[in-house]
Amino acid sequence: TIQTVEELKEKTYLPIIGDLPFQKGIPNTGFIVEDSPSAYISEAFRALRTNLQYVILNSNKKTILVTSNSPGEGKTFTTINIGAILAKSGKTVVMLELDLHKPRIQKALGMNADIGISTFMVGENTLDVIVKPTVVKNLYTILSGPIPPNPSDLVLSEKLKELIDYAKANFDFVLIDTPPIGMLA
Repeated sequence: TIQTVEELKEKTYLPIIGDLPFQKGIPNTGFIVEDSPSAYISEAFRALRTNLQYVILNSNKKTILVTSNSPGEGKTFTTINIGAILAKSGKTVVMLELDLHKPRIQKALGMNADIGISTFMVGENTLDVIVKPTVVKNLYTILSGPIPPNPSDLVLSEKLKELIDYAKANFDFVLIDTPPIGMLA
């Protein structure tokens, strides 16, 4: 188990662009950067935004996939707050709720997922219809839609490439909230 950033630096050659600390007393859902802008975690998200902008400077690769090994490790919380902090800097951002097994963005933001990725994948809705604004200016989301009986099969579809290409073409940043990699195929 890696406990500190220093231990992580010793075990990898990859650059570390941010450290999001656990802070007791801070809710782990919603827009912490909006609700508690002076919290230490909010400052950590601002530092991450700055570092991300240096890493992707002059890059057309502005797609960020957020994952972890197990449920409850903060994937959705991180996705939502990176999205909010990037949107607050004037960038247009879309979050893709691609955990089609147990979607969490819709619950965290109190949004209705009557349409979304699953309805697009089966041809019921078009891309422009499933993009929903959030309460944060410049921040949008494409929710999972109704939970399909075959989520793993749906993401193998060519429609997923179409969805991501659309998001890349229409937004400055694309954030992908995924299921835990240690739990699902």
